[in-house]
Amino acid sequence: MKWKCLKCQNWKMITIFGLALAPLGAAAQQFNGIALYKQGEFAEAAKALKAQVEAEPNNQEALTYLGLSRVRAGDANGALAPLNKAIEKNAKNAEAHYGLGLAKAKLDQLDAAIAAFEKATTLAPEHAYAHYYLGMTYNKAGKKDRAIPHLRRFLQLAPDTPEAEVVRSFLSRI
Repeated sequence: MKWKCLKCQNWKMITIFGLALAPLGAAAQQFNGIALYKQGEFAEAAKALKAQVEAEPNNQEALTYLGLSRVRAGDANGALAPLNKAIEKNAKNAEAHYGLGLAKAKLDQLDAAIAAFEKATTLAPEHAYAHYYLGMTYNKAGKKDRAIPHLRRFLQLAPDTPEAEVVRSFLSRI
């Protein structure tokens, strides 16, 4: 009798422990996707984050990184839906606006890209790459005068990045 109760208790503990760990699977998937993104494994990150978003369709961070992963993997069109949904959930999500800017720039929708990068730099003034891409997009749109302050800001924020030397060279020729 005592053994059966103990066995019952063990199964209850295992079930409770298993249920407690179940959400960690989704969190682990998201963590793995973000880690892959940060390692430059964009296609793999997109796969992991797609599964995460399917499990948690309103997870802003997963939506944002899914969009970023897709745009970096070359799927700018596929990046739009998760990024727009992340912004819909939180209009102050600077990283989602940044990703939307990247996607729109890749699609050669320069005005929309500029608007997204402007929003990102407003929400996160210290986001070096939002300034970089805003400056580069302004330049591509023929608005060098608007590009210069953002490229200078990029250099202040990230003077030792690989892009910094190219930006310095560009600014010295203007």
